[in-house]
Amino acid sequence: MDSFETLLANAIKRCEKLHVEMFEKDFSLLYPFTTENISGYINLFNLDKLLTVGSSGDQVLNAIMGGARTIDVLDVNPYTKYYYYLKVACLLELELSEFLSFLRYKDYFKVFKDNRDAFSLPLYHKVKGTLRLLDYESYLFWDELLQNFSPLTVRKDLFYFDENRTQVIRNCNSYLMNEDAYLKLKKRVLNVVPRFIHGNVFSCSLEDQYTAIWLSNIGTYFSRHFVKKMTDQMSKYLLDDGKLLISYLYQTTKDTQYQEGWQLIYDLEKTFQILEDYQEHLSLVSFLGVVGLKFQDESKKDSVLIYQKSKAKE
Repeated sequence: MDSFETLLANAIKRCEKLHVEMFEKDFSLLYPFTTENISGYINLFNLDKLLTVGSSGDQVLNAIMGGARTIDVLDVNPYTKYYYYLKVACLLELELSEFLSFLRYKDYFKVFKDNRDAFSLPLYHKVKGTLRLLDYESYLFWDELLQNFSPLTVRKDLFYFDENRTQVIRNCNSYLMNEDAYLKLKKRVLNVVPRFIHGNVFSCSLEDQYTAIWLSNIGTYFSRHFVKKMTDQMSKYLLDDGKLLISYLYQTTKDTQYQEGWQLIYDLEKTFQILEDYQEHLSLVSFLGVVGLKFQDESKKDSVLIYQKSKAKE
């Protein structure tokens, strides 16, 4: 992994609109919030010991809310750590309305109206002291950027614009559903200190095994053969009875007919064929999807493809 100084320098270059080779190879933009309905699948897993991708940090925060004891975060994007600690500092120091005001940008409360107060300096000054205590590198990262660029430049240049409506985000995340849930996570969040691992799901070498592994929707970006390779690689890090979330699948159930042009993993018949070595222990579990939350339509389902490791024979 590159040094902190290199990572910060590359973030500065991005805010300066300069070409940075690293971004093309190793860096994908940050997600401000999850694009999955985590609340729909979290109860399927034993969270005693979780390995998850970093992404928006919401997987970690929801897992802590759900009682996780140990969390490792594996991500190819080294900046996920810095964003996670910024999010935790906001959680600890801001009211729920301020938290959303600081971190939201696109589709903010009213459709097609951007939030011009995203990453606002007054709110940042409320959290920066706590951020410094939580993780000094994260503090240096955000403080340097916000001292040299406008808040909206930082917010727009380092993040995807893939944001759902505020109410959808709140329903996808148990810790944002209401004031009581937000306060509950506030009390729990420091009980778990995630370990961040910079790497990818195809070549990582991990030291531990887990009761649950979440790979988000990574599988939708690759061919089915790479999904098989990813499953081979990550399933060996499961404890007996542990579950691997191979992929989150949007607007999909077992009866959904594959259509030309869709990502290959959505052809479930062929996906199950390529994963035939795991077939006896594969399941597709469906629940109210993100689109269903958006339009309050119970018929719109998302699913997760899960492999459960069997117990070792005595």
